[in-house]
Amino acid sequence: MDLRQLRLFCRIVDRKSFSLAADEMHITQPAASQQVRSLERELKTVLLDRSRRTVVPTDAGQVLYRYGREILDLDERARTEILDLGELVAGRVVVGASTGPGDNVLPPMLTEFKRAFPGVSIALHVDDTHAVIERVLSREFEIGAVGAVTPRPELIAEPLARDEIVLVCSPTHPWASREMVTLDEVVAEPQLMQQRGAGVRIVVEDHLRRAGVRPERLNVVMEMGLMESAKQAAIAGGGVTFLSSWAIEPDVEHGTLSVVPIEGFRILRDFYTVRSKTRVLSRAAEALLAFFRERYAEADGGSPPGASAAGSAGR
Repeated sequence: MDLRQLRLFCRIVDRKSFSLAADEMHITQPAASQQVRSLERELKTVLLDRSRRTVVPTDAGQVLYRYGREILDLDERARTEILDLGELVAGRVVVGASTGPGDNVLPPMLTEFKRAFPGVSIALHVDDTHAVIERVLSREFEIGAVGAVTPRPELIAEPLARDEIVLVCSPTHPWASREMVTLDEVVAEPQLMQQRGAGVRIVVEDHLRRAGVRPERLNVVMEMGLMESAKQAAIAGGGVTFLSSWAIEPDVEHGTLSVVPIEGFRILRDFYTVRSKTRVLSRAAEALLAFFRERYAEADGGSPPGASAAGSAGR
């Protein structure tokens, strides 16, 4: 059995799509279909049900996927251990991040890490929180960095950096001169909301529920994708929005955005690194995680935090 075919098959099952899996494997969709047909001929059975809108494994396909993941895990472990036999920390680490840590926190940290470990190559990809977690679990990303962690037994999360999510508006908005607003006023005010799956939205909705406010009550006038689009819409006067304090420091300093305190309501959170519990990390990725732990401990004034299950990390 060809490992490349097995890897492609598992990716198709993960993505529920021939085209998405083919794009990620850098092959054409016809080539992906041909490789799966070759695998089916070898095993003398149909592995994927192609009759639905999304591709799903047959009973035989589920068996192959279960064992295939184990085979690919063993292959990955062997390669990682062999590569790590060298004395120098080197290699390539693929990091996925949501917009909060990806646009504001990680770039300077990764630059500092690169100076300390010049032999390590780093690739940073930015996506929404949900996509980053899924791509970590499907092994596209060795490490992820997100602003909200959904409890998953197969996921390990550790704090990366402290953040505060604040309500902001244009300096021409009537609230720009207010010392404070109430939560009831926030519920009624035209709101710019980031898309579903965005880390800020997940955390804001969770805190609203804790305060006894159903998120559906918000007067959402526009959904604006991720952090930057929501910020630009607020600057243009489209409404108020919640943003990471990391993302707005220059805007507040230059007077293009104003922070609006909410009476009795404050949102503090940690950004988190996430990784698959079953994946053996390369030495380069372990070095990067150790670097993140040191920086978090320095900022927090305590000792480096230990790894925790994602179920206890979601704030």
